[in-house]
Formats: sequence, C-alpha cells, structure tokens
Amino acid sequence: MKKIFYIIIFSILSLATPAKAETVLEIEPLFEYPVAPEELISLNERCNYLVKNFWNGFDFKRKQAVDQIALNDAFHVYASTIPYASAKEVNQSVDKLIKNISGNPVMLLQFCKAAEVNLYGPMADIWSDEVYLKFLDAVIKNKKIEEKRKLRYINQANALKESAVGNTAPTFWFQDKERASKQYFPMSTPTLLIFGDPEDTDWRLDRLRMDSNFKLAEAIDKGKINVLYIVTKPDNNWQNTVSNYNKKWTVGQSEDVVKEYDIRLNPSIFVVSTEGKIIQKNKSVDSSVNTVLGLIE
Repeated sequence: MKKIFYIIIFSILSLATPAKAETVLEIEPLFEYPVAPEELISLNERCNYLVKNFWNGFDFKRKQAVDQIALNDAFHVYASTIPYASAKEVNQSVDKLIKNISGNPVMLLQFCKAAEVNLYGPMADIWSDEVYLKFLDAVIKNKKIEEKRKLRYINQANALKESAVGNTAPTFWFQDKERASKQYFPMSTPTLLIFGDPEDTDWRLDRLRMDSNFKLAEAIDKGKINVLYIVTKPDNNWQNTVSNYNKKWTVGQSEDVVKEYDIRLNPSIFVVSTEGKIIQKNKSVDSSVNTVLGLIE
C-alpha cells in the first residue's frame, strides 16, 4: 500500500478548502481509510458515512499488537469526523468498534491509548468525554486485563464522571496557606475553582488578566463571586509562590483532588453555579471569567 499523508479531516472529505501550511509526518496507514462518496454533499452526511465505515478495512482478527503510532494516526482521522457527525452514528460506531476489540485485551488497551491521545489528552484536537468514557469502561470491565493496568483508567473514569458538566461539584479537603485543613463544598455564590501549578508562566499571565478585569475584581470584592485556587502538586515553597495572590481568593493545596476532578490542563478551571452545579470546565481563563460573570448579571 502506498504511503499516504493524512493531516486534517478535509483530506478524507475531499473538500476544496485551501489547507494551511503544516508540518507533515509520513505514516504508513494500517489500512486504507475510506472516502465519502461524491453524492453525499453536506458535511454531516459525509462525516456520518466516514464514522460508520471508517474501521471496515481494519483487521480485527489480527493477534499481534499494531503499531501504536499508526493506530494513533488512524484514530486521529476517525476522531476528526466526530464533531460533525450525528450523535446516533457516533455512538453506534464506537459501540461496534469496542465490541470488535473487546475480545483482544492487548488491542483494547491500544485503542484506549489512541482514544486518550485524540479525545482526552491535552494535545487532542477535540475532546469528547462521552466517547472516551466508552473506551475507559470497556477496559475497566474487561476481565482479561490485569487490575494494575486498569488503575490509571479507573482514576480517569472516576474523575470524568464525578466532575462532569451538570453534576454537583464534588466536595474535597485542602490545606490553606496557614496549613489548616479546610473543606470545599458548593455554596450559593458562583465560584471559579482553579487547579494548577503557580509556577507556570502561562498561568501567571492568566492571573494578571484576571486581576486586571475590573468587573471580576469588583464582583470578588463584593462577595458576588468566589475564587478558589488549589495547587495540585505542591512543593515546600508553594506558600511563598502564592503569597501575592488576591487576598479575597481562597488559596490552598491538595494532591488528592485529582481523584475527584478532571484535571488535565494548567490551569484546569471549573465554573460552579449558585446551585452548586458544574456548568463549564477546562476552558480558557477568559471564557471561564465571562461565564462566571454571566451568572451575576
């Protein structure tokens, strides 16, 4: 099979859209990727076709492990169609895929890794917690996979489920700057829960933007918005690092909070409503600030 370049979704949709200059990596595909028929005009129709038929050329009967890089590339192309396909087609496609690989624990783990890279990890082009959870649950339920191999996936699944948008924000314990134990629990005041590393350069710039946002600063001063910043990987100097944070913020540290919250960015920000529900997570600082300000307007 000839070596093919697959970079973005438009290469398989055959759309006449000018492509931006990209760094191209040459990867030998595991199988021949499908191309949507020309008679399918809309993006939704073409992506529905691709989602439904993408894995038809893959050899599910193979016993040996596949090349993980090539599998990641195939899954990347597959994942690129998900945002534009119907939820029904996506769910049916993923369920069928998992059924085909569940009998082979090695292959199931490889697909779960590919799903993590392309649907969950910080470098993924898209995030789809719902789809990734299907792979996590399949790994966790598979009796042929050792429990120690499942542990990180169990932790990911628990955090995703506990801190999903729409759920009540989980309660957790943390240590404040004076080393006193405190407990966070949802209150009637809109809250920004921020988890991360205070030494990170990008976060320092984000914090400066938050401090310079007049509406946010005023809302915090008047007690209309709470901000809780939690250091998730504290060192012996963390109290000094956060010593100049806004005195109206609650600042502390907790290493165990990663068991309750889906923390995959620095910072990972959760917006909690007056009802204590998570209404947004893992968006940019600007987006999170706009969302929480919208709750008091």
